[in-house]
Amino acid sequence: MSTPPSTHDTTTWATLLAGWVHYAQSAVALPDTAEGQRWKDSVAPTIALHAHAMALGEIEKVAPDERALAMDKSELSIKEHAGALNQIWRGEPMPESIGELIQDAKDAWEAALHEGVVWIVKSERFKSFHPGELIEMLLDAGFIGEVLIATPGIEMFKGAPVATCRENFGGEPGPDITRMIDAYLHACDGEVDHPQIIRPVCQVYRQFDFLAGGAQKDVVAPVTGDLQSGQPLLIPVVSGGASCAVPLPQRASKPLDLVRVEWLAEEGEESPSDSL
Repeated sequence: MSTPPSTHDTTTWATLLAGWVHYAQSAVALPDTAEGQRWKDSVAPTIALHAHAMALGEIEKVAPDERALAMDKSELSIKEHAGALNQIWRGEPMPESIGELIQDAKDAWEAALHEGVVWIVKSERFKSFHPGELIEMLLDAGFIGEVLIATPGIEMFKGAPVATCRENFGGEPGPDITRMIDAYLHACDGEVDHPQIIRPVCQVYRQFDFLAGGAQKDVVAPVTGDLQSGQPLLIPVVSGGASCAVPLPQRASKPLDLVRVEWLAEEGEESPSDSL
């Protein structure tokens, strides 16, 4: 039987095309049995899913005003080809390689949807104030994406994200929006690094050691990954063109001991904190 292409390969489009041609040609030689026919029928949709997964990894090359349409068309196409494969293998166990290809395409779409920018603490500590003025500026600018900010008054530590922002269909926000968030963060207590592109955006979870007392570590995890234990520290302030409820800063208390920041990067990826 033929083997579907793998989305884990890092290759050029010319190499991918050659691989798809070889895959299609090898399927022609399959026997005219029920299983052989299922594999032959699977060629077109598996190639299409692989192409979507690879193209979504480069969607930042699409013009910002065309990204929403590209994401919509990609989502519909992935559903169409996944449905075709489910129909082809109905009543029979779907090969693991095809199932993985379907999931890879869906994961690539989710990662593209949650692509954005992140601001990371470069000082020893960081504390934000209430972003009411920032929220008003973002809404006045017509921003309909999503912005998360560190909870006002909560101490954050070096290497931790304190803000993320993405457009409604994923991607880096426009320069005016980036400057607004950047100005707000630089007015807070502490220093942040320049915004970096991140895919997918992340959340920070503060985990506690209840036996010893106090915070144990801050875990930074992709929003599309497994839900982590702990207290989420980044809260939405603007989402879908509407403001979100933001709590007032807590009353000043004794500073926390330094808390270790740990990034859970996806396999094969480098966390943005590694560049600090």
